[in-house]
Amino acid sequence: MSTVTKPVVLLSDGVVALRRPEPADGDYYWAMRNNLALVSSVMGFRLGVAERTIDEWIASGGGVTGDDLLLTATLAADGRPIGYAKAFRVDRFSRHAWVGLSLFDERDAGKGYGTRILTQVCDYLRDYVGLRKISLEVLASNARALSVYHRLGFVEEGRLVSQYFTAGRFEDVLILSRFVGDGR
Repeated sequence: MSTVTKPVVLLSDGVVALRRPEPADGDYYWAMRNNLALVSSVMGFRLGVAERTIDEWIASGGGVTGDDLLLTATLAADGRPIGYAKAFRVDRFSRHAWVGLSLFDERDAGKGYGTRILTQVCDYLRDYVGLRKISLEVLASNARALSVYHRLGFVEEGRLVSQYFTAGRFEDVLILSRFVGDGR
């Protein structure tokens, strides 16, 4: 008799749970990475990705090395994957990291999931990794994401002018940061 083990939830606020990516998540990552409108808004792969590439990426741990972190976000109630979050370029000496996140499907936007994902990741990086500052990049035209980031206390620290080419034009990329620990 075979038993199916549920993935271990690492973080949860009761609505959104975060866990390591599992092979069964491959279809969600593949669909997102091949939704070219969505990935261009989060500055992702612009030409699509083969399903095999996603499967190999998950099997290898999502390219996570050292203190980097990659998590699949799921609904706590039923375990349905809804997005992902990553922390990268984690610098324990300077106590700083970069984060990125995305929902897998636009139909889940506007429900507060992005806010919940980012809050949990920032809290984890502060409480368990000991970081004091979190930064991210976002397209200046991504009003929905900017609204979430500003509401969570992220402030603009820089602008990369005409940095990212998407939808036939160059767009500015904003660098936003937030102190989550003992501040400056």
